[in-house]
Amino acid sequence: MTGYVKTTTDNQFVEYPYGAEELMRDNPGFGYTPYSDFVEIFPHTDAYSVSGFRIQYVEIDADPVYDGMTQTVSRSPEPFVREGKWVFSWIVRDLTPEEIANMEKMRAEMLRP
Repeated sequence: MTGYVKTTTDNQFVEYPYGAEELMRDNPGFGYTPYSDFVEIFPHTDAYSVSGFRIQYVEIDADPVYDGMTQTVSRSPEPFVREGKWVFSWIVRDLTPEEIANMEKMRAEMLRP
């Protein structure tokens, strides 16, 4: 999943994900629907002009290379700024010997007739 992050004017994290539902919550009575283009609307809201919040697009790194038999992969818990862009990265972790043994046991059980 990708989307937008709400930030302060100095690009500090406030909220993720941020979309039409959050825009309506933060700016009640503005006169739009969940199908409105919230990215286009946001600069005209009090959240932007009075409170000074911004929204930034969040990118996701390319899929990592990893060995599914001995490693696991997860996405970073929150987006972060790298080279001026908000991103999610992938975290590759080696499985413990116990985790590998459990996976092998489950695979063997699934292959039994």
